[in-house]
Amino acid sequence: MAALMMKIRRKVAISVMRAARAANRSRAARALLRGRSIRRFSLVNRLYHTVFRLGVIAGNREAEAHYRGVVLTGPAWDTTIMPSVSAGYYEEFEVSVFERLATVSQVIVDVGANIGVYACTGAARLPRGGRLIAFEPVPENAAYLRRNVDRNDLTGRVTVEPVAVGASPGELTMYLSGEQSGKHSAAEANVGTPAGTVTMPMTSIDAYLAGSRLEPPDIIKIDVEGYEGFVLRGSAQTLTALPTLLFELHPELQAACGCSAGDLLDLVFARYRWVFLVDELDNVLRPCSRADLGKPDAVGLYRSNLVAIGRQEHLDAVRQWHRLT
Repeated sequence: MAALMMKIRRKVAISVMRAARAANRSRAARALLRGRSIRRFSLVNRLYHTVFRLGVIAGNREAEAHYRGVVLTGPAWDTTIMPSVSAGYYEEFEVSVFERLATVSQVIVDVGANIGVYACTGAARLPRGGRLIAFEPVPENAAYLRRNVDRNDLTGRVTVEPVAVGASPGELTMYLSGEQSGKHSAAEANVGTPAGTVTMPMTSIDAYLAGSRLEPPDIIKIDVEGYEGFVLRGSAQTLTALPTLLFELHPELQAACGCSAGDLLDLVFARYRWVFLVDELDNVLRPCSRADLGKPDAVGLYRSNLVAIGRQEHLDAVRQWHRLT
């Protein structure tokens, strides 16, 4: 009986969370909030996490979720990633694009792998012999990442590297967030509620690959809370092979880290022919130019991720989501 009640509570909680998400994405809510999330209000955020805590994790210190064919465990204190993974809608369109690209790739580099949402879903869809290198410098995240890789029998495909990635080898001090496991950053201003620091070894993609036997990557996914420009600066040699890039564009976060969004975009548009803005609301990849992204309001709550493609086979792989001929 207790197991049945827990199952019902979980189902009800997830239904409430999904309904709240749908309301937040509605045209009326977007107009009222001017494109910002209702969860920016602390009371709403607390209510959302209370539903998750009472209905999904039921007092446990960890959350376990079945997500797109893999099982993922993460910290219950996280207010964003684990609730949305548990409800099945965590970056669902972006992950769909990533999975599709993975099916026609052999080597993937995941920078800022967190607990392994992209690492596990992408590795599960790699062709035979494919490899994914997952970089995650924050110890708690890296521990969950290893567990999730093991849990999903992906150790033969995924290498976990508990180091930071930047412009050159050295060290990096990470500021930890007390709000989200995906909000740790190289800039204190980006973490919201601070929860200490950790200093970690740092490599660059070029340096790492030069010391490995791997072929050049087909995909580089970057999610590093404002440090994206430094990751690409340390990938100059690697980028000559035009791996597909998936990364976030958050001007405020990037400015706080010391490499502006403009500098980041200059690095990308200097090399890539096809750059798409990910439209989460309409589930499409919108072709964009450097000038387009410089316009006011070009980037927003549901339009903050970019995909840069330099190879025809990857352009063809995601053709269902764009209109380029």
